[in-house]
Amino acid sequence: MKGSPIRQDYLETAISWISNGKIEEYMGKHQHKPNANELWLYFQKVISWIKAVFPNYRKEMKGVDFGTLYNKFGDKEFDQKKIEKEITKLMLDEDVTKKSGIYPYVLTRNEKYLSIRSFTDNMKREAYERQKGNCPKCKEHFEIEEMEADHIKPWHEGGKTIAKNCQMLCKQDNRIKSGK
Repeated sequence: MKGSPIRQDYLETAISWISNGKIEEYMGKHQHKPNANELWLYFQKVISWIKAVFPNYRKEMKGVDFGTLYNKFGDKEFDQKKIEKEITKLMLDEDVTKKSGIYPYVLTRNEKYLSIRSFTDNMKREAYERQKGNCPKCKEHFEIEEMEADHIKPWHEGGKTIAKNCQMLCKQDNRIKSGK
């Protein structure tokens, strides 16, 4: 978690988690309760779940929205050894530029959390010229600004962010391929 306990940042974070972001609504409902036992028990469950699923603490865990992950995946079983092996591999992968994103990624499989290193402008230009401005999917010609760089071999299948693995797709075909 980020923040200072003095400024009650931790409390606000826990309330945000338990209320799914509806802090004011939660506070309105619970303002007259004599204690915060429900919140405290919830917070302890989240922390216990984190320790169970991710037993090896790393500084990159700080700031991860674990409450939201707990709300979505808290009732699922995970293989700690398998997850740890994958986390270690991703921590060593130079293409993963946002290491804290590894934790939501291993649960959701959504690559957006990893901020995978993008192709450079030179790599994009090289691919564009190699393709003569044609999209390999629809075979139509586009200006470079109308295209987006794409991993030929997807990153999640071991494809690297290198020039020879870059292709330029028209925006429409890239969105279809990415499932966006």
